[in-house]
Amino acid sequence: MRHLRNYLVLVLLFSLFSVLFQHKIYEAALKNRLSAESTDNEKFRAEFYSDAMRKDRELLSESCLSFLSAVERDIRYFPIPLSEADSSLGTSYVDSWMGAREYKGKGVHEGTDIMADKNERGIYPVVSISDGTVTNLGWLEKGGYRIGITSPSGAYFYYAHLDSYADIKEGDTVIAGQFLGFMGDSGYGEEGTVGQFPVHLHLGIYSFEEGKEISVNPYYVLLALEDKKLKYYYI
Repeated sequence: MRHLRNYLVLVLLFSLFSVLFQHKIYEAALKNRLSAESTDNEKFRAEFYSDAMRKDRELLSESCLSFLSAVERDIRYFPIPLSEADSSLGTSYVDSWMGAREYKGKGVHEGTDIMADKNERGIYPVVSISDGTVTNLGWLEKGGYRIGITSPSGAYFYYAHLDSYADIKEGDTVIAGQFLGFMGDSGYGEEGTVGQFPVHLHLGIYSFEEGKEISVNPYYVLLALEDKKLKYYYI
């Protein structure tokens, strides 16, 4: 009987030790994961801002970080839904923000281009990333048919080179995921100009500091929304 009791005690101690050991392993794994997430988040935050914004370290640490937090609160959906009818209608994008651009002089690319796998205007729907108010709608020489939406936190989302609009107008309130129009290739000329470049959506994100329009990098926002794609039926 004594041997059985001793055996049971040993089994209990071994089980307790095993649980504690596994807990330590879990704690270590969790710590490593959180550390990695923190590093990724720091990289995300570091790459989000333009060189102009980094010049003022106080601005970067306070006002700019506050703006990024606002963007993070407002974003809900990737701007191009998946097609339930045709899985080949994909999109792609790279980090081209602040890359060189030339149209009537040298400039920089203040956004991320989401390219259509099928280079045909009027197929891919564009939806609002966030809730907000339509503050701009109409033709711009560079942006073609564009929509500007200001989110509740004050971020300005700029959707350019559209083929056509949904039934919306300036001043309308929109919700995240709402249909805005179709991806196109409009712009770089007088109103109605198309075909100067492949079909794509140019997405820009801007903040306004003391009356100044400041471009921030949409690429990392899009990466954060990769698993937040709606499904539309389009072919």
